Amino acid sequence: MSIKSIYYFSAVFFLSLSFNVTNAEAQYPEKDITVIIPYSAGGGFDSYVRGVLPAMQKYLPNSVNLIPRNMPGAGGRKGATAIYRARPDGYTIGAFNLPGLLLPHLLDERVGYDLSNVTWLGRMSEDRYLMVVSSSKNISNVDDLRALGRPIMFTVTGVHSSAHAATKIVTNVLGLNARFITGYEGSQNYVLAVVRGDGDVALGPSTSVRSYTDTGDLKVIANFSNINSIPDTQNAADLGKPELSELNVQRMLGGPPEMDEEARAILSEALSHALADPQLIAWSVSTGLPLSPLSAKDTEANVANQWALYENYKDIL
Repeated sequence: MSIKSIYYFSAVFFLSLSFNVTNAEAQYPEKDITVIIPYSAGGGFDSYVRGVLPAMQKYLPNSVNLIPRNMPGAGGRKGATAIYRARPDGYTIGAFNLPGLLLPHLLDERVGYDLSNVTWLGRMSEDRYLMVVSSSKNISNVDDLRALGRPIMFTVTGVHSSAHAATKIVTNVLGLNARFITGYEGSQNYVLAVVRGDGDVALGPSTSVRSYTDTGDLKVIANFSNINSIPDTQNAADLGKPELSELNVQRMLGGPPEMDEEARAILSEALSHALADPQLIAWSVSTGLPLSPLSAKDTEANVANQWALYENYKDIL
């Protein structure tokens, strides 16, 4: 073999070796990542996820994109199942609503996921419940509701939804003589129903009632938190039921079980940085969509706590 041939084959060998080493050291992610949103575009849940993703994307290596994909159906279960059954390589993750996706599982309905096995990446937000009535009504507190002397008509979404569960728990714990007008599509619609006079009162997430309280159409008569964040309203502790402050709507990001550890670490760190990003915080303030971050580890513990909370009320749901 000639000297020239030896140099040629040596160059090919080392080039091949270099290529293999580069591939072996390639860092996740090497391509765009799909983020499944289990609800329709344009809603409050969708707005949160689409607001957070651009900030999270900034903190991912390799200049890849986070691509949102709406997958509504079966109250979020279709999308949650798709996330759960995805390949655990970190290229398909998604958003989860608690307790919305917890309740069917807890109540022994057929679901295609197990929240205890989800690879949790972190929590984006937490939304407390407010009890609201029409501003035209002479009702200022829970005792005024009791004084109506008839069943109190609560508007709410469908049976076993987050709002339906919270409303049943609150009315049961407070001992209210309640009736439920169900079937409204989404929190905005059942809250608006109180403005129209369909019912007396609604228990709604703070982000869903804010637009109506800002215009003066609705007023808050109870705040299910343990802090006095709204002047002249009773909170859970004032009502003698501090445990009701644990009822909330939470929005998390997670992936399929046993997700690649490198991918999990990179994604959870990117989410953590995003939720502290000044631009995202400014977006949160301007849109009225508050953030309430939890780390991946704390989110996993929080999911277990939420399961235990709702399991205590399983008999009345």
